[in-house]
Amino acid sequence: MKKSLLFALGVGVVALTQAYALFVVPPVKWPGPNGEVLGTVQKIFYLHVPLAWVGFLMASISALAGFLYLTRRSAKWDRLSASAMEVGVVFLTVAIATGSLWARPAWGTFWTWDPRLVSMAVLWVLAVGYLFLRNLVDEPELRARVSALLSLIIFVNIPVVFLSIKLFRTLHPAVVKGLSKGDTYGMDTPILVGLLLNLTAMTVLGFALLYLRYSKENGEEACT
Repeated sequence: MKKSLLFALGVGVVALTQAYALFVVPPVKWPGPNGEVLGTVQKIFYLHVPLAWVGFLMASISALAGFLYLTRRSAKWDRLSASAMEVGVVFLTVAIATGSLWARPAWGTFWTWDPRLVSMAVLWVLAVGYLFLRNLVDEPELRARVSALLSLIIFVNIPVVFLSIKLFRTLHPAVVKGLSKGDTYGMDTPILVGLLLNLTAMTVLGFALLYLRYSKENGEEACT
């Protein structure tokens, strides 16, 4: 029951902050491909950015736990690394999906071979590959070692995704002025407040899911 309440709390907080962004925060006047203002459609931003942030955060936790496994050889770190990567894949997947929903009215297409999108897709493929790899290797110690190494490789790719809009000319907007060579949202106070609230709420949900998945992993381990 407590686990169900924890999940419900995470979802509820996200729902409240999303409602705040949708109904209270004024829309950014972002132009579509034909010059029309996107208006409410732009507010996918308050879902997409927090989803990507939590995906990066979970992949980073997975890498840290993987590093700790390599240095201490404790199975608990392998279980934490795997749990964090599973949660991270969920958030990264939905982040890419919501980004595509935003791209269609903003760019006129669901997908383009933009440096940010390509680097994000590479990160997602590596993260999904991590999960497949764990199912292919039966020997626990070998699986843990290889998974830990792959989690570190995935972690190295996170700055590549983040800095792609700085290093290359890209269609993808930045939320911070000066970060991108292309266009930028800017960060007026209402936008900043809406973004920070949703980042916090999505992080709460992410850690709630991590706790639930890690608890299940520990329970399964105890039964074997």
